[in-house]
Amino acid sequence: TLRDLTGAAVASTTSADDGEFVFYDVADGVYSLLATADGYLVTAPIAVTITRGSIANVAVTMVLDSRTYSGIIRGSNGAPVSGCFVGLYAVTGEGAARVERLIAATKTNAEGKYLFGGVTGGTYIVKAKQSA
Repeated sequence: TLRDLTGAAVASTTSADDGEFVFYDVADGVYSLLATADGYLVTAPIAVTITRGSIANVAVTMVLDSRTYSGIIRGSNGAPVSGCFVGLYAVTGEGAARVERLIAATKTNAEGKYLFGGVTGGTYIVKAKQSA
C-alpha cells in the first residue's frame, strides 16, 4: 500500500509470485510504502519520492517474523490436506475455568501448510477442520 504524508492510502496492489509490484499513475510527492506478508516483517520504513513523473525502483526487504506459528495438516492416511480450515486459539485458565478464544484463522495451502504471524507469548492450541 502506498500512503501519502497524511497516512491516507493512495494505491494498493499485490505482488507477483516473484515479488515484483507496480503502482501506475502516481502523482509527484513523498510517500511511504507499507508492505505486508503473512509471517514476515519489513526491516525498515520505506520512503518513496516521485518527481516529474519519475519511476522509483524500490527494494523491499522482509525477514521471517519470529513470532510465527506454522505446521502441516495431514489426513489419517498421512497425506497433506489442502484447503483445510485451521484456527489458532488462545488458551486461558485451567480445568473447568479453561477458555479457548479463536484469535486467527486460515486455510492450508496445496501442501497442507498453514502459518500464523504476529503470535505473541502465551498458550495456544491449533484446531483443524476439513470442510465437507
